[in-house]
Amino acid sequence: MLIESSCIPKYRDLSQPGDDVLAIVPQRLYAVFDGATDTVGLSINGESPGRFAARQAAMAMVSTALAPDHAARAQARWLIDMNRAIAEGLLAQAPPGTRAGTTAAAVLDCGDELRFLIVGDSGVRINGTELIHLHKDVDRIYTAGRIAAFKRLQTKGWVGDALEQGARQLVAKGLSQAAQFGLDAHEVESILRGARQACVPLLQPDAVSLVESMLLAGIAQGQYGFANRAGHSLGYAVVDGGDTQGADLLAFSRPKSEVRSIELFTDGYATCPPDVTLRAWEDEFARVEALDYAKTAAYPGVKGSTTTQFSDDRSVLVAHFQSP
Repeated sequence: MLIESSCIPKYRDLSQPGDDVLAIVPQRLYAVFDGATDTVGLSINGESPGRFAARQAAMAMVSTALAPDHAARAQARWLIDMNRAIAEGLLAQAPPGTRAGTTAAAVLDCGDELRFLIVGDSGVRINGTELIHLHKDVDRIYTAGRIAAFKRLQTKGWVGDALEQGARQLVAKGLSQAAQFGLDAHEVESILRGARQACVPLLQPDAVSLVESMLLAGIAQGQYGFANRAGHSLGYAVVDGGDTQGADLLAFSRPKSEVRSIELFTDGYATCPPDVTLRAWEDEFARVEALDYAKTAAYPGVKGSTTTQFSDDRSVLVAHFQSP
């Protein structure tokens, strides 16, 4: 078989590691993990909480893949083991109250069968055509808020990296701090109104009713209460040491004989390429960057790129089981 992989941090000069982690055990395990971005500046032994969670989950999956009874372990057991690894790691190494979570897209080779698990917005493509990429609605709120804030700051003369960093901070810390960016109450109301209008056709009523409060609170104070929360459309699944649940959680299996290739990727890639190669993924990334550098138009996102950072870390793992 042929395996290609790449894990590139958002820092253009490679000065810091990203929050993505790959795990590969040939003929056993193929997985990508995207740790949640820290919004409060915490670290665990010099490592970001997101990377810590991704690494703990990855190591748990490697242990599963190497276990003699790996083929007998269902995906529900994988989740238990990954969450336990994060919970135990936090208890042993992190300051009390530290939050750490990660997405997961994992495939375990069980002989005649490939077992898949997706948690969050890391994606899977099978045979170059079947795309399974789940999303969480809470990101739609903060994307709409960031774009509205970006455009408002732009009208006030903000440009370049300062413009992007300002919009990011308004989303991360909340519009309640907008005065620090020279925005008055009328401008904040305009941002909230624009974000709500963008969200109405995309979200359920229980989410639309929270758009303003979520944006005023920011990601740091508004998002995390919906992690693994059942019964609300903003609830999303995350591997964080607790009980993973949500609409963006999916487990399934495929006969190995039907699978020619798999591609696993984190959301630093906004789109998938036409070809099943690592080079094609990077070419597609470059195309998107050239078309929508700020991530406010064709490929809207919670963050845009700057001269020092890409909008996000990006990782992809391509495995060919049969000749193309």
